Amino acid sequence: MRGTLFSLILASILYADNSVVNKNSSSSLSNENLKKEFKVTLDWLKDKPKSITKDFYILQYLKEDITSKEALDALSMVKYVNNKIFFEFAKKFKNDETLAVAQCMSASAKELVSTYDDCIKVGLSLYKATTLSQTQLNQTIQLVQDRYSEFAQQLKIISSSIPFTKVISTSVDNFYEIYLNVGNKFRIDYLNYKLPKSTISKVKDDRRFERLIKYSITNPKLDLLSKSFLNIEDKGFSSDTSFYLALNELNNNNFDKALQYLDNAYKKAYSQELKNKVLFWKYQVTFDNNYLEQLSNSNHIDLYALYAKELLNKKLPEIKYDIALQHNEISKFDTSNPFLWLDVLKNSKDLDKQKVDYYKSIFTDEKTKPYLAYILNKYHKYQDNFYLLPYKEYLKEYPINRQALVYSLAKQESKFIPSSISTSYAQGVMQIMPFLSKVIAKRLDEKYDIFKQFDAKTNLKYANYHLNNLEKNITNPLFIAYSYNGGYGYFKSLKKQGLFVKKGFFEPFMSMELISYDETREYGKKVLTNYYIYMNHLGKKNSFKLSSIFENLIE
Repeated sequence: MRGTLFSLILASILYADNSVVNKNSSSSLSNENLKKEFKVTLDWLKDKPKSITKDFYILQYLKEDITSKEALDALSMVKYVNNKIFFEFAKKFKNDETLAVAQCMSASAKELVSTYDDCIKVGLSLYKATTLSQTQLNQTIQLVQDRYSEFAQQLKIISSSIPFTKVISTSVDNFYEIYLNVGNKFRIDYLNYKLPKSTISKVKDDRRFERLIKYSITNPKLDLLSKSFLNIEDKGFSSDTSFYLALNELNNNNFDKALQYLDNAYKKAYSQELKNKVLFWKYQVTFDNNYLEQLSNSNHIDLYALYAKELLNKKLPEIKYDIALQHNEISKFDTSNPFLWLDVLKNSKDLDKQKVDYYKSIFTDEKTKPYLAYILNKYHKYQDNFYLLPYKEYLKEYPINRQALVYSLAKQESKFIPSSISTSYAQGVMQIMPFLSKVIAKRLDEKYDIFKQFDAKTNLKYANYHLNNLEKNITNPLFIAYSYNGGYGYFKSLKKQGLFVKKGFFEPFMSMELISYDETREYGKKVLTNYYIYMNHLGKKNSFKLSSIFENLIE
C-alpha cells in the first residue's frame, strides 16, 4: 500500500505536463566526464538511452541548482525511480504532496507516531515499528486501523505480550509479513520458537516458505525456529533450499537425513558450481574420497573444486593472465564513458565472428583488454579462464598480497571495467559507492568530483585507501571481502550471530555457508577463489594454500 501511494503521486506528477521528455536515442557521443567543470544538462541527457547508467546521471543533475520544471523533465527520463532519485526530486519540485511523501518516507518511527494514517503507512515499516514503545504502538494502531486494517492487525501482533502466539494464529499473509520483515533482533527475542505442525501445514504452500527456511537456518540464534524444518518434505523446493535443510540437519546431528537432502540438492542443481558445493559437503559428511576425487576432476573454477585439487595435489585448469592483441595500437575507445560500456553490453547479446572481429579492431591496447576479455569469454561460452592483470602501473608500489587482493576484488566487482555503474550506483573498477568516495575525498583533502571515479587511477587509489582502513581491523582476505561487499558493520553482525567464533566439526565451512546475504556469501567465495589464483601467480616463489586461510577463520 505504501508503494501504491508513492506510485500514484509520481504518476500524477509525470502525466500532469505533456511537454516532458520521453524519447531517447542511443548514445555514441564521446564522454565528457573527466573534463574540468563537466556538468550534466537536460540536453546532454536527452539522447541517452534509458538505463541504470542514465539514472545515475539524472541523480547528479537533480542535485544541481535547477528549476521545478527541469526536475520534472529529468524525472520523466528515469528508468527506475528509487528513493535516492525521489528524495532529490522532491527537494526541487514545489509540490506539497511530493514533499509530504518524501518526509514521511524518511521520518523516524517516533516522528511518524505524531503524523497521520497515510504518512504512517508510507513511512513505517514493520522493522521500524519494533523500535516503538507499547504506548507509541497503541497510538499508531489507533491512527491507521480505520483505513489500513491489515497493517493495524500486524502492529497489534507486534505489540502483544507474546507475539509468537498471535503470529501463528493469524492469516498466512500476516504471518509472513511479520516473520520476514521485523528484523533479526525481534525475531530472536520474540519469534524464536518451534512452529506447531498445524502452522507449518498452513504456511508451507506459500512461495515465501523457502525464504523463511533460509532466514531461520542462516541465523544460528534462531535455533528453536530452525528445528521447525527438520525432516520436512523438500519436493518442489529449490536446490538451495534443500541444501540449507541439509545444513540444518547437520547442526542437529542428523547425518543420514542431511545426506538425503544433499542428494536432492545435487539432482536439482542447475550449475556446476552448485553441484560442486554439494559434492564438497558430501565429502565433509562422509569422508568418502570418491566425492573428493569427483570434485577435483571438475574443470569449473570455484572454491570447492580448487580446494579439492589442493588436497589431492592436482593441477588447475588453464588460466589466461593476458590476451594477445590483434592490433597493437592505442585504442580510441573511451574507457571512462559508461554509455559506451552500455553499448558493448547491448551489442554483445548475440555475438558472432563478425562482431568479435570488430571488437578486436577497437580494443587494441592495455586499457581495453578487460573489454576484449569480456567479449571473448562470452563468445566462447565462458570457457576462457581470464585472470587479467591490468593497471600494473597503479599497483606496483603495493606488496604482492595487496595486489592480489585488489585484482581479486576488481575481477568480481567490475571485470576491471572502469566505467561500470551498479544498480546501487557503485562506480568504477572497484565499484565504490558515492557516499564512500565522498568521505575518502574529504580525508585525502581532495576536491570531490564524482565523475573522476570512472578514472581507473583515481578509483584504485580510493579503493586502496578504503582497504587500508579495513585492514586495521581485519587481515583475512575472506573477511575483507565480506566487509568490502556488505560493509564492516555487517561483518561484525555475523560474529555477533555466532559465525566464525567457535570451533566445530564443520567449521569454518559451516559459517561460510550461513552468511545471510546471498550476494555477500557468494561474493566472498568468488573473491577467495580469485585471491588463491592471483597469489599463486604473483608470488610464484611461495606456494599459497587455501588451507592457510581456512585454518585462521575461527578466531
